[in-house]
Amino acid sequence: MEPLTKLAELLVVSPLTAPVTRKRRVTPSSELSSLSESCILSPDALLSEKTVLRLDDSPLFAASKHIFPLGEAIINKRSRLNMTYAHLESPCIQIPPSRHIILPFNLREKRTFHRNSDHLMRLFPDTKAVLFDGYFLAFLLGSLPPKPWPLTIAGIQPYFTTDPDNDGPLPSMKRMNKLRLFVDAEIDVTHLPPSQVDDAFKLVFDFFAKTQISITEVQYWGNFFIIVLENDTDLTTVPRSIGCCNCFYLFENEVGFPQLAESPTRGITRPTHDIYIVDNSEYDILCPGVMLSSATDHKYLTAGVLAEESNSGERYVTVGSHGFLNGRVFHPCASGKEIGQVTMETTEADLALVKLHDNIQFANETFQSPLGRGPTQLQDFVSIDELQIGANVYMNSPFTGYSEGTCGPHGRMRVPSDDPSQHKWVKARWCYTGQGFAETLQDGVCGSAIWNDDGNVIGFFRYAPRSGQFRGWSLCVGADCLIEGGFKIANF
Repeated sequence: MEPLTKLAELLVVSPLTAPVTRKRRVTPSSELSSLSESCILSPDALLSEKTVLRLDDSPLFAASKHIFPLGEAIINKRSRLNMTYAHLESPCIQIPPSRHIILPFNLREKRTFHRNSDHLMRLFPDTKAVLFDGYFLAFLLGSLPPKPWPLTIAGIQPYFTTDPDNDGPLPSMKRMNKLRLFVDAEIDVTHLPPSQVDDAFKLVFDFFAKTQISITEVQYWGNFFIIVLENDTDLTTVPRSIGCCNCFYLFENEVGFPQLAESPTRGITRPTHDIYIVDNSEYDILCPGVMLSSATDHKYLTAGVLAEESNSGERYVTVGSHGFLNGRVFHPCASGKEIGQVTMETTEADLALVKLHDNIQFANETFQSPLGRGPTQLQDFVSIDELQIGANVYMNSPFTGYSEGTCGPHGRMRVPSDDPSQHKWVKARWCYTGQGFAETLQDGVCGSAIWNDDGNVIGFFRYAPRSGQFRGWSLCVGADCLIEGGFKIANF
């Protein structure tokens, strides 16, 4: 199929950035190693000979505006492409290491992939196939390209592999009941709006409760479910479809993550580098992403957000509860300043609330990103179900620095209950944070706030599996428990 647009020019650009207002004093290793330049692949004669590119110059690049905070980029290098489109064996484009590869189309738009897959096949040498499911982009290659790899390609996070059986972050759709067991076929719960997502989960929970088949997680992808079975269940006993959504199954030993009530350290690796830089600086005004510590030097965590209880007006900083059970909290380490005391916790979400001492100031404004994005003024808590699959999410911790991800399926995770006959389910989302993201994670990243393009906090980082089906993903536990408790983001 003829591509939508023929490419003729490659531009290497850096975004114009606003003056620094809130910047880390020490840049963590992960952020230091991140690329700063992006590549724009442009059609012939689309962009004039300028040294500064305005993204408004062409509507084809409108979807990439969020990459450039001021809507402009400095053109560092410009070169012509000698391309033919007669067949897929035509030369590969020589793309320098890039943070983003921007093309004159965005793969989030419907029917874009098939018209432009020819372009994607030419981006890297020895490309065997390119897979796209509407959410994630997987490249099957004869050999892996040199690192660092781009964060996005045509608006989508990529995955690189040489294994034809490795689908990367694409949802596992290889196991289902081949028999015609359709549950609630008269009810259609496909592509529900956020306010009705609970209706889809209810159908699943009702069936499995009635049949007493134990499940530990349910993912809703809009038109299908992925259901995690606790035991080696006979697949002929489970539905092929529920509410007009096909059902696909995983066994718990395949997914590589602990239950929410267990220590998150099982799902997070420690850096293997001899020297790994974290931001342990002391800040006069605290903000999301600064380092906190327990009374000993053995527990470090990340400050979440300053939350306000709507009725009383009391304010608390959120942290991961497993690090500060009923303890004093210091910044940045035990030998530093005592900033408050843990007073409450929500065990199912692994969150604790720290009451700050009177002399401690906290601003709900994030650190600036390395490319000039932000700082972001956090606005409010929103239900984790409000985000569309594929939406951008952001996080900043003293261990990883600034990081970006892609919001995945709506999820419900089972947690223990005081009543053994009842299961409690927590709202969560899997966010794809990229290949290799978990390789340098430390335990202290738990509790880091995760927010969307509007600056609304959807939840908090819980863990990232180091193996299994969800390697490369991070679990975000929803802020819904705080919303239900009457909390909001504190603003001054």
